[in-house]
Amino acid sequence: MRAFNFKQGKAPWDSGTLLHWYVEVDWDDPRHDALAQLVTDSNQTLLDAGFPVTPVEHRWLHITVDQVSRPAHLIDQAERDKLVAEVSHRVATIAPFAIMIGSVLSYSSGTIADTHPDHQLAALHAAARDATRATLGDAACQYDFGVQHLTTAYAYAEADSDAAQRLLRRVRPSHAPLHIEEISLVDVTATSGEHGKTITWDHVAAIPLGARR
Repeated sequence: MRAFNFKQGKAPWDSGTLLHWYVEVDWDDPRHDALAQLVTDSNQTLLDAGFPVTPVEHRWLHITVDQVSRPAHLIDQAERDKLVAEVSHRVATIAPFAIMIGSVLSYSSGTIADTHPDHQLAALHAAARDATRATLGDAACQYDFGVQHLTTAYAYAEADSDAAQRLLRRVRPSHAPLHIEEISLVDVTATSGEHGKTITWDHVAAIPLGARR
């Protein structure tokens, strides 16, 4: 485990904000109480053991569907409106769905929770990526999608990943459901400090899934 570095596409993300497509967690939904407990227990386990991690506040937990890799201040209102319209059209045929979150894993950049199954998240990514490409071109599509996850804590110093994983494996229950009913366009700020890293954002738009039913 080593300190996490934020990326703008494949390059360092050193300043400014970036638009992202996120799946957020609706914490007002009691179906997510188990997820809240899983995240809390996992983070507290590592903190109690002295690991150099900064837990993600529940309100900032998310799954990154895609990043718009052009600085947000260079995307005007007309382009933002088109992004929303393009994604709205594409996700209208994707019905709300549920996935399982967990187990929580010690990772090179902190701790992440696995997601399963993958195909519906991949469909959301394809919709978001196609909308970004149609609106802003290929240069704004530099984010590496990879295997999806929900980041639960960021590392701010080096630590023994194997030791962290042994502790995380003892957290039970190890899985919890996440119900996904919309995709959000958000304007994200990444902040790094000596003893912490955070991702925060301002909302731009929320687009419901399955509107064409």
